Amino acid sequence: MNAADFTEHLVVRLPLTDAAGVLFYARVFELEQELFERWLELGGFSLKEMLEGRFPPTPVVRCEADYRMPIRCGDRLTVRIDAVEVGRSGFTLSWKFSLETALVMSVRVKRVAIDRRAGESIDLPETFRAWLEETRARVG
Repeated sequence: MNAADFTEHLVVRLPLTDAAGVLFYARVFELEQELFERWLELGGFSLKEMLEGRFPPTPVVRCEADYRMPIRCGDRLTVRIDAVEVGRSGFTLSWKFSLETALVMSVRVKRVAIDRRAGESIDLPETFRAWLEETRARVG
């Protein structure tokens, strides 16, 4: 992923597809999770820190994908963060998946920072909020 524009290039591999060779719907969110983790690392954060309790975890509370055309095994996609929404405790990343110049899929995932012990939402940490705001400013 490019730190300047948050763009990644990927090839749809066979394990991501169904029996027809088309991207299996549930695998979309596996791809998004991997992209999310790479984006975290660009900001100096990590999923490991969340899992070890050094940083509040941000579990997914809503996810959606809009498929505009079939995505097939071997397709070379360009993926970029298209929009960022930031709230008190949650944030949403919107991703655009393109094949050549055609938009083939949009994905939106909302995550919320939680207190692991209480299981309740908490304010996003300021350092993380700053990374979200920087990302939002870059994607426009």
